[in-house]
Amino acid sequence: MACYNSFALHKAALIACGIIPQHGSVNLQDILRRLGGGIYISTRVCNVPKGSGLGTSSILEGAAVKAIGEFLGEDWSDSVLYQRVLNLEQIMSTGGGWQDQVGGLTPGVKYITTKPGMKQEIKVEHIELDEATKAELQERFALIYTGQRRLARNLLRYVVGGYIGGRPESIEALEEMKHLAVLMRYELEQGRIDEFAKLLNRHWEVSKKLDAGSTNTCIDQIFESCEDLIDGKFISGSGEGGFLQVILKKGVTKEHLRRRLRNVFQDSGVDMWESEFLW
Repeated sequence: MACYNSFALHKAALIACGIIPQHGSVNLQDILRRLGGGIYISTRVCNVPKGSGLGTSSILEGAAVKAIGEFLGEDWSDSVLYQRVLNLEQIMSTGGGWQDQVGGLTPGVKYITTKPGMKQEIKVEHIELDEATKAELQERFALIYTGQRRLARNLLRYVVGGYIGGRPESIEALEEMKHLAVLMRYELEQGRIDEFAKLLNRHWEVSKKLDAGSTNTCIDQIFESCEDLIDGKFISGSGEGGFLQVILKKGVTKEHLRRRLRNVFQDSGVDMWESEFLW
């Protein structure tokens, strides 16, 4: 019978940061002595539901790794932090951690790329937006909570398995996603939010080809209920629940969206959440 360990993340962080050896015998007294007596780690996620799809597990792990580094007097570069979080995720067997940590550890809108291979080196480029584009994006972007929790592990296994197994739909979808990301960056840099929203819609359709499980009846109904209010739609994370992202039509306010969702879905948990870009 499996037993959930409330401190699995903390233990994995200590291993990923090299405090506890991953292999061989462990002498707790020696470890405590090297740390000057011990270390106290406390983590907490506030006001974000589990299974949100917002990458909170990787971001929390990134915060833990960064804190441990500072405790040790280490000035780890961003690339080292990204890699240690990826290692931490693999230790915990979640199958994630490839890029979610970048969102929490590095501010602003980013364009993230890696090259093929087992050893992933994440390259992060900041996208420069003018003030008018920032203001319009903030005004028209909204987060919708589905009221459903989702577990990324199974979805990730399906996606990775499809790629490794050479599933044609997976290969084609992943290839198109790369091109879409480049086009999205260009449209944002040009300040064309409407064109960006169209690409977001295309990305959503491609995501469903990559994994049909990324959507479900609830998600489809949410998008359908507000179709006349939005220009673009997508999901956060691997889908099947959590949060949805939308770009509102010009002239439509977030309050319009909130009232529509509450009228349609009542007390089911579906609602618009306040969000803000950190530039």
